[in-house]
Amino acid sequence: MTRLALSLILALTCASSVAPSFSQSQAWNNGPREKSQRYASAAQNQLVMGKVEEAIILLRQGTISDPTDPLPFMLLGMSLNMRGNYQEALDALKRSYDLDTKARETYLTIGFSHYLSRRYDQAQGVWTKVLQGNPDVGQINTNIGYALLKKGNMQEAEGRLRATAKSSHQAQTAYRGLMLLHYLSGNFAVSRSAAQQATTNVPLKQIPLLLAEMDYLEGHGIEASKKLSLARSMKAKKKGAAKFSMVSIGYLPQHDFHFDPYSKDYFDNESLIEARFLDLPKRESRRVSLAKKGNAEGALSQIKDLLAQSPNDPYLTFQAGLIRLANADYAQASKDFAMVSRTASDWNVADLYLCLSLFREGKIDEAK
Repeated sequence: MTRLALSLILALTCASSVAPSFSQSQAWNNGPREKSQRYASAAQNQLVMGKVEEAIILLRQGTISDPTDPLPFMLLGMSLNMRGNYQEALDALKRSYDLDTKARETYLTIGFSHYLSRRYDQAQGVWTKVLQGNPDVGQINTNIGYALLKKGNMQEAEGRLRATAKSSHQAQTAYRGLMLLHYLSGNFAVSRSAAQQATTNVPLKQIPLLLAEMDYLEGHGIEASKKLSLARSMKAKKKGAAKFSMVSIGYLPQHDFHFDPYSKDYFDNESLIEARFLDLPKRESRRVSLAKKGNAEGALSQIKDLLAQSPNDPYLTFQAGLIRLANADYAQASKDFAMVSRTASDWNVADLYLCLSLFREGKIDEAK
């Protein structure tokens, strides 16, 4: 972005600045603080529009304008999380926390830096402290539930997610977590029930995709195809990524930038799902076409990069197996699902996929 464009953004947003964060209790009627707050306000407007890079540029200027203002550092950490720069995000968030140790959102965002880095124990520890200091913000239980789920601690994860679902008006995210949990557990009836509760004003594409997975696994191909068609129509009707309410995971309304941390490691799409459930080998050419359309190679490349950092992560390994199954790498898919079965024994859906990949390998007796 050019310096002129930045100046225009600041000029347009100064007259309509959003309210400062609740953590900004200090008087800031001085030049540097007023300037840093204007940069923060302009950046927030950019984040609302999904323009993360533009926001980061503005927030770096804000931190320079007043290095004692915690808000630009907190928003910078949040923006860097969105971009995937988790260690840099933690550095910015530490500066913000040092400047204002009472800011709930700063600590909440630190938890997401750990979560997105797949350091689930650290994320759980941070969020537990946030919840202890803010017991009225029950949706933080959702975040803890997701961390426990990704660790394979299904029983405690369900307890946390249901605690939010029962007590919070921001329950859709918790139900979405319950849908994923029971899908992985192989309890499809409960998963579908949770899916009905997970519907939001802006439909989430992952929901019909998971429902299609379950239909296929149960042999209901026609119903699965309808769900995939729904997912495709959602993509066609909406420009950009589906929105996600950050308020539902503990943020204030002015920081509701529609960033979805829980889809960062979901690599499936309707083409890849259809590819792995085709009646092969008669439709092998169709499978090849769908795998290419769904960018199976690109998804695998991203997963391999993440697995290089977290080689024992069961959810990443499960996702790798799904993509490899669509891409006809059946032998490696079988290894992936077998590993998941060993490391996350409650994820019974991995056993179903292991049977399918073994069958596709030609190992009929093992599949049986």
